[in-house]
Amino acid sequence: MRVAQILYAGLGGHGSVAFSLLDADKEGQWQPLLGFLGIEPLSVAYSENCKERGIPFSYFAAMPGKPWKTWPRIAQWLKASRPDAIVLHSGTALVPCLWHARRQGIPLVVVEHQANALKKRSDWIFSHLAMTLADGVVVLTPDYQQELKFRLGMFYRSGRVHVIPNGINTNRFIPICSPVKRARTVRLGMASRFTKTKRHDVLMKMMVELHRREPEIDWHLSLAGDGERWADFRHEIKVRGFEESVTLPGQLDEPKLIVWYQSIDIYLHASEGETLSTSLLQAMATRLPIVASDVPGIRNLLGGEPTCGVLIEGQSPQGFAEAVIELSNKPSRAEALAQSGRRLAMLSYSQDKMFARYAKLFSHA
Repeated sequence: MRVAQILYAGLGGHGSVAFSLLDADKEGQWQPLLGFLGIEPLSVAYSENCKERGIPFSYFAAMPGKPWKTWPRIAQWLKASRPDAIVLHSGTALVPCLWHARRQGIPLVVVEHQANALKKRSDWIFSHLAMTLADGVVVLTPDYQQELKFRLGMFYRSGRVHVIPNGINTNRFIPICSPVKRARTVRLGMASRFTKTKRHDVLMKMMVELHRREPEIDWHLSLAGDGERWADFRHEIKVRGFEESVTLPGQLDEPKLIVWYQSIDIYLHASEGETLSTSLLQAMATRLPIVASDVPGIRNLLGGEPTCGVLIEGQSPQGFAEAVIELSNKPSRAEALAQSGRRLAMLSYSQDKMFARYAKLFSHA
């Protein structure tokens, strides 16, 4: 079956899910096609990955605030590629995908990646259209499903909604370090795009607190990723004199990202909202203790039974600092959280389980 996936062109959660699905297809059930869409250039890592695997792909450069400008090119690509099914990760391409799917009589599955709490009016329009017109809507958590049901009201179609959590390669994101121990150097890290909803500013203020409260510890913070606010934070690091304690390694492809996770002691995730963060899943699989914002999409992942991380209310830099100091001073507590996270990632968030659910969904469609 020829399956076209349309996703964001920059490195991030969409790509991780799309390529994880292909990695898990060990029997070659899908003949993959990938369409990359975004205002940023196509990631070199994505294009090289496609070329190495022999996957046909196309890139559609988008204009900010004008998604319809790309629709004719996407429609032409779909017509020429002749897929048997479409998986849409980027809602802005919904219209040409719906048009093609209806004309050709093929199934269209839309994946809801955007956190409901962070959706703009245009995002909700796409959600309404997807729920009404797509053959299937994939949500990542039961909580998200309930939120969507409440917000869409009479437009909600329970028979079209499928809960399929994101999955990662738990055989690649693995721990190599020994259990956490008390040390004079503590390495902290967060991997995400530099956007308004990701609260890197909280972590910068946290570093001030850490240096003030525990000056004898050599605190290091690494913020992996890129985005529109990356340059602003590079400037802030210089202004604060943090060049030696805060580093910005940029956007990392998967092999480098695995090494990056394995190099830190505690993973941090400051955010205003998530759906099901791939970065958190990768940190869990790498057996890292986690300190994160107490917000929807993070709370339901880490705050269950057993607990897999420390949740901080109110985006508090002081709260992040206190939790980091506690985990640094109590290695047994840190290791217990790390072990719980690794077990949960292995049990519930493997790419193999994710692919099996998508394959079942298409067999029914």
